[in-house]
Amino acid sequence: MSRSVLITVGLVLALLAVQSVRLGREVLVRLEVLSTAATDSLQWTLSQAEIEQLKLENAVLSARDAQDLSQVRREFDILYSRVATIRESRTFKSVREAPENAQILQRVMARIDTLITYIDGPDEALLFGLPQVSKILRKNRDDLRVLALAGLAEHARITEEKRLNLFAILSRLAWVVLALCVALALTALMMGRLYQRGKRLAERTRFAVARMRAMITSSLDAILVVGDDGRIQEVNGAAETIFGYSRGEATGADMAQLIVPDHLRDAHEQGMQAYRAGGTAKVIGQGRVQLEAKRKSGEIFPVELSITASQSAEETVFVSYLRDISDRIAAEEELTRTRDEALAGERAKADLLTVMSHEMRTPLTGVLGAVELLEGTALSSDQHDYVSAIRTSGDRLMAHVNDVLQLSQLETSVDYEHQRIFNLSDLVQELIDAHQSTARRGRNDLSLHCSLGASGGDVLGRPVALKKVLVNLIENALQFTTDGAVSVDVQRLGQSDTVEISIADTGAGIAERDLDRIFEDFIRLDASYARSSEGTGLGLAITRRIVVALGGDISCESELGEGSLFTISLPLPASHTGG
Repeated sequence: MSRSVLITVGLVLALLAVQSVRLGREVLVRLEVLSTAATDSLQWTLSQAEIEQLKLENAVLSARDAQDLSQVRREFDILYSRVATIRESRTFKSVREAPENAQILQRVMARIDTLITYIDGPDEALLFGLPQVSKILRKNRDDLRVLALAGLAEHARITEEKRLNLFAILSRLAWVVLALCVALALTALMMGRLYQRGKRLAERTRFAVARMRAMITSSLDAILVVGDDGRIQEVNGAAETIFGYSRGEATGADMAQLIVPDHLRDAHEQGMQAYRAGGTAKVIGQGRVQLEAKRKSGEIFPVELSITASQSAEETVFVSYLRDISDRIAAEEELTRTRDEALAGERAKADLLTVMSHEMRTPLTGVLGAVELLEGTALSSDQHDYVSAIRTSGDRLMAHVNDVLQLSQLETSVDYEHQRIFNLSDLVQELIDAHQSTARRGRNDLSLHCSLGASGGDVLGRPVALKKVLVNLIENALQFTTDGAVSVDVQRLGQSDTVEISIADTGAGIAERDLDRIFEDFIRLDASYARSSEGTGLGLAITRRIVVALGGDISCESELGEGSLFTISLPLPASHTGG
């Protein structure tokens, strides 16, 4: 019951607090409205309208020739702005809404519109009409005076109404504050009752602590409670199982002599002495630490240990949680051994690829050399065709062997080039020029756009590896594009060291399902890519490996039948020293 009453009182307090805040904010808003200079602005504008009326009349009466007309027009413009303010400003809305004031304002505006025909006319017409203008102004003077008085009376009424509203809000706020005080008094009474109830709950907590001790006893992790003197005060059942000591054997025994291995005992004693002397703890309070422990049988085994110090006025107690991780360590060692065996197999495969590539390239070089010599002899037309076919096939086979050899070098992380300064713009332009003939054969437009900032294109990197990447991507784009366009875009991303190179084509494109596979080894896509390509499927795989080795990233966006966009991001710091 007390809980429900407390909740009710809490809700009432919350509602009263919200209501008081809302009323307080409303009071502030009303005070701010009353404190603004709206009245002063209204009085000033209405008074100025009358003054400008008189100034205009005076200027009209003083005008004798065309030179005086500028003053007449200036005074009219000022009067017109004052009247326009009364007609359009929100400050004068209540004044305008009164029927009699609306009629007066309508007459004033009608006269103003009549005066505009004179003011905006030629000087001769204005000079001739000055008597008529003076007559209109005399009629306008009384209306402006009546309008000013009516405006002041209306604004005084509205201000009085706002003051009455503010008084009503303050009255409600006072009642809310009174109710809030009553609610606070009730809350204080409830808190007194809750204090008494808390004392009873403390007794129940002691019983809960006893139940918690039982739960700790049944924990699967070993728990040891050790006193400041290093002797064990309490152990649970898991500790008996893990270390092999019974509760009677462990309680009161020296923990270091019981479970700390001989080779760690000196370090343990020194650490405890340093902790008692106020030094830095190496194990206590440091979270989970992996160490070794000793069983009753003398077996040394790995444990995961966490020690927490609990200090009281009488003594310091160390609570230790230990877990036998022998099985986990054995599993990790087995996993490491399996990984090492797998890596050894990968290295053996890479070595085999390297050896086979070298062994295949040696006789293949001899075959191509013999073909070159044969081409220099007198051959018939048919023989020349046969030799040409042999050379074409040999060159293609040599390219495949070189791809496999380069893949094996990349897999063994062979770094065959040091960083140096080179001009990126010149390097890409040379590649574009070198592939223009290939582009023309496919009736393609090959173009380049560079935007490398103030460095002029000088960067620090590995030009040979970068050239290999760009050659693969440009040749790929030209190979799968006919009657289209291939564009290369090179730009530096802001002031960073990253350069982004994009190769876009309007060729066959790649299906969305194949985009995740194109950078894998020995992957050749079906459809148009398969029909026009006879490679090993290593080109893009080698390209990706080189880009990653250079510390960059490569991605591809493509739509089947529309073309592809390959984007490379590489760290190529700008160099201002030339290269």
